[in-house]
This record gives sequence, structure tokens and C-alpha cells, in this order.
Amino acid sequence: MSVLLHFEKYQGLGNDFILFDRSESNLNTDPDKEIIKKLCDRHCGIGADGVLMFDVIRKNHIVEMVYYNADGSRAETCFNGLRCIALHAFRSKQITGNQHFIIKSDAGEIKSVVYSDRDLVEIELPGPDFTGDKIGLRDFSDLIDKNLSFPSVEFTGTALSMGNPHFISWRENLSLDELNREILEFGAEVEDSPHFLNGINFELVSKTGKNSINMAVWERGVGQTFACGSGATASVCAGVKTGRLEPETDIKVQMIGGFLRIRIHKGFERVTLKGEAKFVFAGEINLEDLPDLPVHL
Repeated sequence: MSVLLHFEKYQGLGNDFILFDRSESNLNTDPDKEIIKKLCDRHCGIGADGVLMFDVIRKNHIVEMVYYNADGSRAETCFNGLRCIALHAFRSKQITGNQHFIIKSDAGEIKSVVYSDRDLVEIELPGPDFTGDKIGLRDFSDLIDKNLSFPSVEFTGTALSMGNPHFISWRENLSLDELNREILEFGAEVEDSPHFLNGINFELVSKTGKNSINMAVWERGVGQTFACGSGATASVCAGVKTGRLEPETDIKVQMIGGFLRIRIHKGFERVTLKGEAKFVFAGEINLEDLPDLPVHL
């Protein structure tokens, strides 16, 4: 017998997600890779950049997030997804507004608070890790402002982990549109490069002021997206590490989907991120009704 599963759609700066609340969806196990690909397909499914699985560990204290990319791969974390998880916890009355609580993820425990009058979510995160083993670098113990060759281009950049791996390259005086044209052209070959054993999230960044940057992103397992919270945070961390940006200062990161404000605390001990999350719509779906995806020649 077919079962209708309840889902909710959320977005953070245009980075959109299908959310299944285990207490509401009757979903005993996570969807497999092929189902996730079908759900996220924008022509044959619901359409999203990824799937969020939500669960309550302890009401008003701890909730859990499991995140899957649109290609069905399980990712360590997603900062825009974390904000959507936080908003859902508030909307489903599992936590109260303006109260700190914990989100458990594959990248560890994240402190969060929802400012309920504005749909504004703040998350507090552990600092970055610049070591090659954590990032999955093949040939380097670290990668700070070093040149890398790819099949059709070279980029000078910095690699780090925010719970998931990132490679950030700085460009001079490029507009947001120019950065996004370049990320679309080169993103796939950077993501799949043998320099990175586990693949990589790729960001191109340009300063627009003392405390502001533009950023384009190519997400591992997804492709070009409107925004990426972990990518924005990684970019600010890379900027502070290389002396381009200052710690203990709110940095505005502008992306296609909107902006985030990120602060790196001295010594990289912790990072705080503030940004909006939005509920879009809810519905029901029968996974057995999802059509096979067309074969791309």
C-alpha cells in the first residue's frame, strides 16, 4: 500500500531544501540515493538543492539534522540548511524563540537561536581547520594562498574545512555577475580535481569594501547555487587567515540569493553567522509515484 509522506519546503537565501520531519512523515529510514535525486529534480520531482532530515532529541534543547545533496550524497553539514532546521524547530514548537539550543549534525554540535520576530537565525560554529588531512588534500599538508593547476585554468587559493571542505580563490574587482559566470565555467573541474580526495566546495570571492565581499559558489554534489552558508563562512575565514579581512568584525557576504553577516572570533576559536531562513510550502508525496529521471545524453 502506498504511503503519503508529509514534507516541508524551506529556503535560505535561495538555497532550497525539502525537509522531512521524522515525527510527521512516517519515514522510518532515510530515502536512498536515487529517491533523493528524484525528489530534488526540478522537472520530475519537488525540486531542491538538497534534502534535510529533522528529528528531536530533547525538546527545547537538542534537535538533529542529516543533510543530503541533490545528487544523493550525504554531506557533513550545510549552514543554510542548519538555519532552515532551526526555523523548522521553532515553527513546529520544538524550541521557543530567542532561546539557544543545539543542532546535532555529522559535523558536530552547533549552537543556534531563532529571533522569532524576523525569521532571523544565528548559529555559532567551531572555527575552521586548515590541515590537509581534514580537508582531503592529496599533495599538501595545508593550502594557504597557493597556486593550483586544473585542466583548463589555474587558481591561487586557500583550502579549509568548516565541517565540509572548501577551496577559496580571491579575484580582483569582479562583480557578482562576473564571479558567477566564472564559477559556472570552472566549477565542475575544480570540484572533481584529484587535488581533493573527497571533492571540494569551490568559492570565488572579491572584496567590495573593508568589511564586505561578493561571493559565487559551486557546491560539491549540487553545482552552482544561489547561496552557501558554509562557503560564505569559509570565505571569510580564508580572508582573515590571509590578512584580507579583519577578525572580530561583522563581514557582509553578498551572494545571488542575498547576504549573510559573519564574524570570526580571534584565534579562529569560533564563528558566528546571522541570516534569514524562510518556510516556503508544505505538501504530501508518495515516493512510489516519483517518475524515473530522463537519461541525459
